[in-house]
Amino acid sequence: MLISRSLKELSREITAGGEGMAASAVAYAGYYINDDYQPVWGNHLGHVAVTLPSRKQRHFHDYPVNDVVAHLDWLREELAGIAAAQGYALRVRPEKDGPPEGKDVNIRILGANLVSVQKLTAELLAFLRNDPKLGSDLLDLDSNQGQSSRVFRFRVEPEKAAEYGLTVAQAAALAASVINGRLVGQYRLPDEDVDMKLMISPTHLEKMEDTLGLVLLEHASGPVRLGDICRVENYLEPGYLNRYQGQRAVTLTANLRTGSELSATSVVEMVRRHYQTIREGYPGATINFSGEFESTRNSFTSLTYAFLIALLLIYLILATQFQSYLHPLAILSAVVFSLIGIIFGTMLSRSLFTVNSFIAVVGVTGVVVNDSLVLIEFINKLYRRGCTRRRAAIEATHIRLRPILLTTLTTTLGLLPMAVGFPEYSIIWGTMAMTFVTGLCTATFLTIFMVPVQWELIEEMKDKWSRRHPGRHREPEKYREE
Repeated sequence: MLISRSLKELSREITAGGEGMAASAVAYAGYYINDDYQPVWGNHLGHVAVTLPSRKQRHFHDYPVNDVVAHLDWLREELAGIAAAQGYALRVRPEKDGPPEGKDVNIRILGANLVSVQKLTAELLAFLRNDPKLGSDLLDLDSNQGQSSRVFRFRVEPEKAAEYGLTVAQAAALAASVINGRLVGQYRLPDEDVDMKLMISPTHLEKMEDTLGLVLLEHASGPVRLGDICRVENYLEPGYLNRYQGQRAVTLTANLRTGSELSATSVVEMVRRHYQTIREGYPGATINFSGEFESTRNSFTSLTYAFLIALLLIYLILATQFQSYLHPLAILSAVVFSLIGIIFGTMLSRSLFTVNSFIAVVGVTGVVVNDSLVLIEFINKLYRRGCTRRRAAIEATHIRLRPILLTTLTTTLGLLPMAVGFPEYSIIWGTMAMTFVTGLCTATFLTIFMVPVQWELIEEMKDKWSRRHPGRHREPEKYREE
C-alpha cells in the first residue's frame, strides 16, 4: 500500500504541469524494468513510465523545446525532494535505444577472499561517490549485492539429536517444518491436485525465539522441543553472493549524466589509477571492467582488424590492376587524408567517436579510394596517350574535378542535417554523420592536390630507377620523358 500510494503521488506530480510536460504517466507497483529490459521483482519496488508529448506540443518551462536532457535534469531535482521526504530512493533515466547493453560504467571486483572483495567494494564506492570529478556525473550508482538480510538460522547439533534417536537429516526436516510447514497430503480438485500443508499459525509466535519451545516429537524421557536439538544463529549476510569465473564477484554499475564531459573510458581510467594506489591494502581482490566499456573495446578491436584486412585486400586488388606496387599506395593515401579530417573534425565539433563513427570510417574509405582510383586511372590513360607527366596530371585533375566534387557535395549535403542535429541531434547517428562529412570533405580536398603530386613523384622515381638500372625496368613504348 505504501509503495502504491507513493507511485500515485509521483504520477500526479509529473503530470501536474499539463500536457506540455508529460503526455501520460503510468505507475506499476511490485517491480521495475532495469537497463537490460528485465523485470526486477520486489514488494518495495515500483516504477512510473512517462511518455513525453510530441515535439510541437512540448513546453518544458524555460528550456528550449527540444532540450529533453534539461527537462530530465529538472525532473530529477524536482522529484528528489519528494522521495527524500517519504524515505525512498528515486532514479530517473531515459529509455535507451537498441539492444540491452547494461549501464555505462561496470566495474567488477573479483577475488577468492570475500572480506577483501567487500572492503575493496566499499572503498571504490566511496571513491566514485566522493570524487569531485565523478560524483556529479555518475547517476544510479549501485552494486549488485542488494541489501543485507537478517538471518535467523536453526543449526542442528548432531550429538543432541543422536540422544533422541534422530539423524541430522531427520532433525533438520523437523526444524524446517516449524517455519515452512509440513506436507501432509494432497487435495484433489476437478482439474488439479492441491498440496496440503500443516503449518503453525503465526499468531501464536510473537517472535522467532518462541519457536524454540515448540514440541517436535514425544520421547520416552519427555517431549522433545526444538531448542533441545538446535542452537540459534542470528546474523546479517549479503543479499546476493555472485561468482565470476569461479571467484567471488561484486559489480558496481552507474550511468553517465547526459551531456557529461566524461566517457565510460575516462571513468575506467580514473578508477584504474586509483586502484593502483590502494591495491596493496586489499590482497586477494582485483578489479575487472565490463559493460559498455568492454563491449565498446571489443567492437573497436574487431573493427580495427576488419579495417586493416580491407585495406590489405584493396591494395592487392589495385596492385594487380595497375601492375605496380607504388600506384596503389598513392591511391590508399586518400584514406590517411580522411583520417586527418576525422580527427580534427571530431575535436572541433566536440562530438564522440563511437562504434558507428568507426563504421563511418569504413564507408568513407570506400568513397575516397574510389575518387583517388578514378583520378590516377585517368592520369595513366593520358600519360599512355603521349602527354607529359605534368600535363597528364593537370589535365586529368581538370577533367575529373567535377564528378569528384559532385560526389562529395551530394553525400555531404545529404548527411549534413543529421551531422548538425536538424531537427534533433542523435548521438548514435549524429556522430556517424559528422565522421563521414568531415572525413570525406578533407579527403576530397587533399586528394585533388596531393594525389597528382604523388603520382608524378612516383613516375619520376621510376624513371630515375630505370636510368640507373637499365636492365631491370623497361618503360612502355608509348611513355615518353617530359
